[in-house]
Amino acid sequence: MTNRPIRVLHLRDSPWVDGPARTILETAAHIDRRRVEYHVGVLAGDAGGKHELADALRKRGLPVHPLQDRPGIDKAVIADIVNLMEQLQIDVLHSSEFRSNVLSFLAGRRRHVKRATTVHGWIANDGKGRVYRLADKALLRSFDRVVFVSHKTRSLVPGWWLPAARVEVLHNGLMLDSYGADVVNAARPVRELSRGASLINIGRLSPEKGQDLLLRAVAALSREFPALELTFAGIGPLEPALRALAQSLGIAERVHFIGFVADMPPLYARHDLVVQSSLTEGLPNVILEAAYLRVPIVATAVGGTAEVVEHGSSAWLMPPGSVDALVEGIRRFLRAPAEFAAMGERAHARVRDQFSFDARTRKLERLYEDLVGGSR
Repeated sequence: MTNRPIRVLHLRDSPWVDGPARTILETAAHIDRRRVEYHVGVLAGDAGGKHELADALRKRGLPVHPLQDRPGIDKAVIADIVNLMEQLQIDVLHSSEFRSNVLSFLAGRRRHVKRATTVHGWIANDGKGRVYRLADKALLRSFDRVVFVSHKTRSLVPGWWLPAARVEVLHNGLMLDSYGADVVNAARPVRELSRGASLINIGRLSPEKGQDLLLRAVAALSREFPALELTFAGIGPLEPALRALAQSLGIAERVHFIGFVADMPPLYARHDLVVQSSLTEGLPNVILEAAYLRVPIVATAVGGTAEVVEHGSSAWLMPPGSVDALVEGIRRFLRAPAEFAAMGERAHARVRDQFSFDARTRKLERLYEDLVGGSR
């Protein structure tokens, strides 16, 4: 038995600094290093290739370990993970997506460690995605602890398959002492919205985000609100199709694609309404961020969205997959902006009181301690 910190290796397959990766990045930055020594292992391509997450970790002086990636589930990759665990004397191997879960399962069999995974939700846009979703759910039973980012996501895995004793729900959180410090307390400008407003949709341009439905909703509202504009902030495979759809709907001049944006708070401040049109989510950081910055929200009630904001009190929520519901929500905002401004204030208070990243990190530390116990 030793008093050294618990040593965690978090495996990450995707190179992008998306919502799950930002959670890993902030965890590495804010975890109590007297209790947990937190390392991130990234599956990288060529040694000289760009890897956004690895670069972000290095920039902040955080422990990152690039692992030479190879297609599929390669034995050499597994051997590299095992060697890294032995070198670092890892106690807990943590993963958070299907491929890293498979690698964690195989590497964990060669070196006995406790294994944890975080479920952010599943995307199944095609048959391959549905097979991966089923396989990933089946794999969850092999983990010592499974972290879900929302109660709604946890409900997608039955208790008979994954008992409560091995489950933890940890909502995503925000660094409340630093996020949007220049924006959060600034008065939002009062704009004339009778002719339209600036809407923003933030996230990967991908079928599960329902952005085609949002374009159709904007087209339906365009005559009634001739100054209505929509901005997409994000990148993804659906961009050419969305651009073509905007053109065919006759609203291309109203729709702006601005790609990935690193500094989000000023972007929120410049827009009147955040619209989330997703068909599925885990617990979207976009909703946390917009709520904390008091930006009015119209969103589909998917995943953990309704665990962050409440319909009619702190946001306008609606069922997914409906153009008519999007039209109704956006129109309601345009006709009653003061009502939505009050919702924004209540949303800010809710996130401030219940979604602190520091509080989440303390819970994660206790989870690791509970997993490892007194002997390391």
